[in-house]
Amino acid sequence: MRHRKIFIHEVPNKEMKDGDIKLLMILAFRYCLERRTETTVFINNLIMENQNMFNENDWKRFVKEINDAEDLGNPYEIQLWNKLLSFCQNKLLDKR
Repeated sequence: MRHRKIFIHEVPNKEMKDGDIKLLMILAFRYCLERRTETTVFINNLIMENQNMFNENDWKRFVKEINDAEDLGNPYEIQLWNKLLSFCQNKLLDKR
């Protein structure tokens, strides 16, 4: 059976909910981590700009996954991941 691509304009009345967008950001974060992709800066900024979508468990997840990563990439990417790591840690401190 062959599958065809489905384009967003073909999905009738589909509006993305906050939970959908949050899931996409988490999946994009995981995709970027350890992959040396040019989208790292975009995804990290997107997470920080939409911080209200995330809860304490999400911030803990980001911290753990960045800390557990074996390769954060080149020096520029390492700087980006450390910036997001610091941001997440500060969000956790704000929760206390």
